[in-house]
Amino acid sequence: MAAQEALRWRYGDVDDGNFAVRGRGVPVLVVLLGVLVCFVAVCLYLRWACHRYNNDRRAALPRYSSSSSAAALASPAPVAAGLDDDAIAGLPVTLYRPAGAGGAGAGATADDAAQCCCSICLGEFAEGDKVKALPRCGHGFHPECVDPWLRDRASCPLCRASLLAAAVTTKPGDGVGSEAA
Repeated sequence: MAAQEALRWRYGDVDDGNFAVRGRGVPVLVVLLGVLVCFVAVCLYLRWACHRYNNDRRAALPRYSSSSSAAALASPAPVAAGLDDDAIAGLPVTLYRPAGAGGAGAGATADDAAQCCCSICLGEFAEGDKVKALPRCGHGFHPECVDPWLRDRASCPLCRASLLAAAVTTKPGDGVGSEAA
């Protein structure tokens, strides 16, 4: 019974002196409050700076909208980074022959034997498949696989060798296929 009476207390019995902060507690609490305020201020500043940086980057990018006229007015025409259609069409296309077919005199090299699949679609070349060999590095791909890549980027998808100088020398007017792959 005495334990139950000890747990009972009335609001008026609580002395406010028990909650007083004395001695070193006051400066410690002030320092902790200052650190908390500084931390919140730094977090808010970083959030503001990141949003400002991202908004500046978004403003520099072209905006796309559903209306083509609004898009044309909002941003200039994008600059093509890849090759044009004439340069892509000027790249030599050959028929694939496996290294063992026709002996060594059939134009097969050790490099051809090592490359037996298109590294874009990962499909193996079959005898008679069309293969577009890039002039700088000699890597071969299916034309339908490599043409979209070359429209976007002027480099080999496998080794990233630049094709800009090679595209100038293999334009259709310069004699298609005159350059050995």
